[in-house]
Amino acid sequence: MKNMEDIETYAAQHRVPVMMDEGLELLKRKIIEYDCRSFLEIGTAVGRTSLVVAGLFPNMRVVTIERDPEMIAQAKENFFDSPFKDKITLIEGDALEVEVEGTFDCIFIDAAKAQYVRFFNKYYPHLSENGIIVSDNMNFHGLVEHPERTNNRGTKQLVRKLKAYKEYLGALVDFETAFYEDGDGVAITRRRK
Repeated sequence: MKNMEDIETYAAQHRVPVMMDEGLELLKRKIIEYDCRSFLEIGTAVGRTSLVVAGLFPNMRVVTIERDPEMIAQAKENFFDSPFKDKITLIEGDALEVEVEGTFDCIFIDAAKAQYVRFFNKYYPHLSENGIIVSDNMNFHGLVEHPERTNNRGTKQLVRKLKAYKEYLGALVDFETAFYEDGDGVAITRRRK
């Protein structure tokens, strides 16, 4: 079995973006706090987050979606080598196109940042009544608050979309969102009571 260190080393060497450790710690705390027993991840990458979450509770169910063939191959290998392979279902395809069944206590958005609003709208109906939606990269290396720090047109566009997503979350009537500075910025959204 590959250990987490090997997976993280692979991610670093191949420049695979994975959730920062601080953000991952926050995610774990919130999953435990809200007693989440089912987890839907949009954006698998090498499967690090899925593996960490799968180990939090004996009866945890993890469904994760990935479209990149290289990442799919790597995640499958990492899942197969783990004691959690029977708890994780990998759906291959574009998260905006695939169909997912059932409800989840935690929905984790960590895929194409320009599509966060679309991911949220597609998947929030799958959120259990007391569930949480966790969005990563809300600060995007500090650029959301300081877009002047980059001259790259593509990055500026991405930052604008993330800023718009933050505003979108803040304006939702049926949901409330708390923003955390942990890692690269994390938003935790839940239904208003």
